Amino acid sequence: MAYIESGSHKKPNLFSAITIGVGSIIGSGWLFASYKASQVAGPLAIGSWIIGAFLALFVALLLAEIATLYSNETGLFARLLTISHNSDMGFIISSSNWFCTIIIIPAEAEASVQYLVEAFPKYTEQLFSSGHFTAMGLTCVCIIMFLYGLINYWGMKLLAKANNLITTFKLIVPAATALLFFYASWHPENFTSYQGTIAPYGYGKMITAIVTCGIFYSFYGFNTITFFSRELDNPQRNIPLALAGSILICLVIYLLLQISFIGAVTPDMISNGWHNLNFNSPLAQLAILFGMNWVAMVLYVDAAISPSGTGIIFVGSSARIFTGMAQDGQMPKIFGKLHPLHGVSRLSIVVTLAFCMCLVIFFDNWDKIMIVVSAFMSISCMAVPVALHKLRKTNPGKRPFTMPAGKTIGFIVYLLITYLLVQCGFPALILSLVFHALFFVIYCSVYHKSWVKTGRAFMSSWSMFAYLAIVAVFGYMVDNKLCDEVICTIALVIVSSLNYYFLVNQKDYNVK
Repeated sequence: MAYIESGSHKKPNLFSAITIGVGSIIGSGWLFASYKASQVAGPLAIGSWIIGAFLALFVALLLAEIATLYSNETGLFARLLTISHNSDMGFIISSSNWFCTIIIIPAEAEASVQYLVEAFPKYTEQLFSSGHFTAMGLTCVCIIMFLYGLINYWGMKLLAKANNLITTFKLIVPAATALLFFYASWHPENFTSYQGTIAPYGYGKMITAIVTCGIFYSFYGFNTITFFSRELDNPQRNIPLALAGSILICLVIYLLLQISFIGAVTPDMISNGWHNLNFNSPLAQLAILFGMNWVAMVLYVDAAISPSGTGIIFVGSSARIFTGMAQDGQMPKIFGKLHPLHGVSRLSIVVTLAFCMCLVIFFDNWDKIMIVVSAFMSISCMAVPVALHKLRKTNPGKRPFTMPAGKTIGFIVYLLITYLLVQCGFPALILSLVFHALFFVIYCSVYHKSWVKTGRAFMSSWSMFAYLAIVAVFGYMVDNKLCDEVICTIALVIVSSLNYYFLVNQKDYNVK
């Protein structure tokens, strides 16, 4: 464990910051995403990983500029628009971040149980039946999440120690699995055999796979580094390096897995199309098919460890979002009270776990969670370029780290994220709009307590609700094929660009 002395306390250094990022990124995604991306895009799924990684990298570098400027803030990623704009607008992104973070926790726990069920077939029907968890299966998921909470209960030091050990294992197993697949089964003809092309389902599916197959989800964990920025050593240097480093390390791992998976499946499996592949535990089942039963057993063990490492970090991240929102007056002040020794709000951890255990009732398998998570992730990331553009105007001073061409790149990133968000589909988008509207009403009823102040709160954040409504409308149009794809894309760029102006220049009408 690499700690640096800082006064009377030890703070995690660059290595620990990178392992937080890698530990968050490599979770359940690597167990399923290569298989699911192959089903949707065929061999072109390789391009999906590259595009997803570079989009995440640009978001991370834009975030690094803000994070190094406000390195003493708790739960920074969730508070971006609170810092750059106002508390009312910031609440929308904070709630989106919080919901996104807590829904990832049961997703990771469910992935562990769902994968391990295949290792113990006689318990399959008792735990996971007809694509859904049984009551006993959900109980196992809740027990795993409770263990996540226990590790976080004793603060950053124990979390970092546990994460460094878990992350080392999480890096070795996926890389070794990919290399073993290269050795055991390699069919280069798979890349073009179905319909004679690398893109049997069209190039558009390469983009669709980013949001529908867990690829963007698989890279999203980089942002957790900023949740712990106040607790890291030398954050001005370590945050940008950790953000970029963790994404690039994971891109190499994911590409190895995707390429090896495409080459490993036997040609007869894809003779009727990549979409006809059918696995419950894809990598482990492939290993068994190749006679590598010991590799399958290691994968089943890692199925418990990799998602759990991510789940542990996200419990800590969610607690820190709660704490940051309490400090901003968006949650009851009691959540802002930190333990004097461990520096974490234990009440926030308890409430986080309670919400997570409620969520597993409604999202009772990994696939069902994925699309919803992708929508909330995209909304959270959209706030990064908006916040950076605003802060460049209102706080133009020298920064510890400055993203070159930050405003231009930020605008392009905003458009790309908006496009990906529309691909999540109307059900997920209308759910996000209803969720944000409902939480905003609760927030206003608790903190503003009058129609006048509530009206001002809405006027202080109307551009965010306009954005959520716009993507929901376009999501409906795309789902129902109400317009030509090219025309729809051009219209989306024009409308969302206009909305970007209002997002950046949103006024605060509740200012005192």
